Amino acid sequence: MNAKRTAIALAAALQILSVQAADHTAAASATSATAAATDAVWDLKPLYPSVEAWDAERKAILAELPKLQILKGTLGTAAGLRAGMDQVSALRKRLDRMAVYASLAADVDTKNTENQARNQLGDAAYNQFGEATSFLNTEIAALGSDKVEAFIKAEPGLAKHAYSLRTIVRLASHVLSGPEEALLASAAEPLQQPQNIYSLLTNADLPWPKIKIHGKEVTLDQEQYVAFRSDPDPKIRLQVFKAFWPVYKAYERTLGSIYSAQLRGDVFQARARKFDSSVAAAQSGDNIPEAVYRTLVQEANNGLPTLHRYFQLRSKMLGLKSAGYQDIYVPLAKPKGQYTIPEAEALTLDALKPLGTEYTGKLADGFKGQWMHAVAQPGKRSGAYMNGAAYDVHPYLLMSFTNNYNSVSTLAHEWGHAMHTVYTTGTQPYETSNYATFIAEIPSTANELLLADYMVGHAKSKDEKIFALSQELENLRGTFFRQAMFAEFELKAHEAVEKGEAMTGEKLSAIYLDLLKRYHGDAENVVKIDPLYGIEWAYIPHFYRNFYVYQYATCISAAAFFAEGIGKGDTALRDRYFTLLKAGGSDDPYKLLLAAGLDMAKPDPYKAVVKRMDRVMDELEALTASK
Repeated sequence: MNAKRTAIALAAALQILSVQAADHTAAASATSATAAATDAVWDLKPLYPSVEAWDAERKAILAELPKLQILKGTLGTAAGLRAGMDQVSALRKRLDRMAVYASLAADVDTKNTENQARNQLGDAAYNQFGEATSFLNTEIAALGSDKVEAFIKAEPGLAKHAYSLRTIVRLASHVLSGPEEALLASAAEPLQQPQNIYSLLTNADLPWPKIKIHGKEVTLDQEQYVAFRSDPDPKIRLQVFKAFWPVYKAYERTLGSIYSAQLRGDVFQARARKFDSSVAAAQSGDNIPEAVYRTLVQEANNGLPTLHRYFQLRSKMLGLKSAGYQDIYVPLAKPKGQYTIPEAEALTLDALKPLGTEYTGKLADGFKGQWMHAVAQPGKRSGAYMNGAAYDVHPYLLMSFTNNYNSVSTLAHEWGHAMHTVYTTGTQPYETSNYATFIAEIPSTANELLLADYMVGHAKSKDEKIFALSQELENLRGTFFRQAMFAEFELKAHEAVEKGEAMTGEKLSAIYLDLLKRYHGDAENVVKIDPLYGIEWAYIPHFYRNFYVYQYATCISAAAFFAEGIGKGDTALRDRYFTLLKAGGSDDPYKLLLAAGLDMAKPDPYKAVVKRMDRVMDELEALTASK
């Protein structure tokens, strides 16, 4: 999930773009009974009343950019630093809002060239802003820690900029000279092109096959694939996989070239800034220890016996003698039925009561506004996300609601992001409102887990309870193990490029296929993996935000910690949880979690989520064994 430009975090610190968003990879699907529901379509007028008003603001922002050059050489006093930071921050805030409007409109219909053009203009404005402010890094870093701290103490107006300033000083060894910073800033736009090309190719231009399913002709695009990969008929599941993945395979060379360009761009930027590796560069902005990433990958591998146990339990419950990759999405039990959006919202409110009446009250108010676009339609961006960068407005959410339980869970997930933004913007000034992705996925995933616990606890029949338990297991698989597998793939791909190895689509597929087999127990005959499915790496848009997806896995580990305690009525833990939500980007995210009681660089949180998965399987096995 990549909600473009939901905020610019530390723009004065290496011009790093950070995003308050979540793409839930199991979110999108095909048909929707909500297509005519006006409350399922967002209202962009709170951002700008018209396209003309948006364009006028864009031009006004561009006119302000040359004025930033006047700030050069004026940051050497406390008052000068405050004035400069205030001016840059105010313009960045306007940029955020402008970019939100363009991005949202473009994602609703990727085939609309006018919207795509406006989105590109928004990108271009950001890049010009980066060029205009590139001198900030060099000048602030040159002040040194002692002087910056003295300025913060002397000038109260610098308090809201303090974290950003300290981050710049911390990263001083990676800040280049003024001309070099300007050169890297001007390179931002071409370095974004692999992602843009990939998005247009996969969302708008791939030639999707037409196949007959249950007697009806279906265009098997990304959303239809998600809809039918869980069909109860194993022959249809296999038919869907055999028809869908050859489309990506046919473009393996092209897709490999696009992602190779992304990888080389990542490595170039890391080396230009004198980092030891791409992963170290990606973690530096938020000051996350590299040990967090590598500990996650190691503990996910240590937990593979639990994942294999889950796949074996699935095969037993489904009556499969030999499971294939096409069998991992089919539900283990029939759901209660379909859900409307109002029913999903009511269910979510009930499930989240342990978070307190203030939280559910704010959430209910959000449901009443037109914050969400939930209608499935051709050309709409796949997946789901929350975009919370328009500080003075409200969050916006995108998903395709398809009336099933997955859509209910996705709704709870994305509104977890939205409420995080509501709490942060209600507490923090704009300058520290942009929380790190490392924390962003915690409240969204905690909502999913609280929903799962509610569904188990309120099941009215054995079948409903089996369904609820199986859905929780699938959530743990998809969010912990699958994202950790993605993280390992990213690490291997970047390390190969860093070693100077050639990177092709065929090689990327080989790396991914090896991981698929290991994670799914191919050698142990747990799940057999057809070599065709090695191309799945090309289906994952998250890889164009380097070293991002691992945070789903770290966050579900943290979310399990909070959800279990809060669900049991631990009010002290709930208080620490809301302190975390309100903290926004006021400190390093790793430190904020430490203050909440979690050390994500140690194995314990990951072992705990694996143990939770084992406990849920114990309950499911006992339930299915009883008569």
